[in-house]
Amino acid sequence: MRSSLKPLLSHLSLSLILSSSLATSLLAVNVTQADAKGARVTKKPMTITDRIEELSKKIDAGQKANELTLEEADDLRGKITKLNEKIDKWKSKNGGKLSYKDQNAAEKDLNKVSVKLLEKQLAKRTAKPGT
Repeated sequence: MRSSLKPLLSHLSLSLILSSSLATSLLAVNVTQADAKGARVTKKPMTITDRIEELSKKIDAGQKANELTLEEADDLRGKITKLNEKIDKWKSKNGGKLSYKDQNAAEKDLNKVSVKLLEKQLAKRTAKPGT
């Protein structure tokens, strides 16, 4: 009986070795292709307008996922609206462009909204049931 198992075991061992080396080769090819694609696609820097749009989408998604109440979402949307008004005011004073000082102030305001959004979402996720 032992002699009949030996060829079977060597066949299984060889099959495992071949399949694992094939899987490794395929993984290496996929990683190489992904790297090549990534090299061709350059990511443009995120503008203040892009961040405002992204934050607005996150607020909407947070409300839909019940991570934010209507009041919390409205408060965050209000902060974004105020920021948009500030940006318009800054642009009107500076020939349609934001100065570096105004860009920094807008980024700080966006950071505050982003942090507040994450705090609210995390508080809901970590809240104990029934409290």
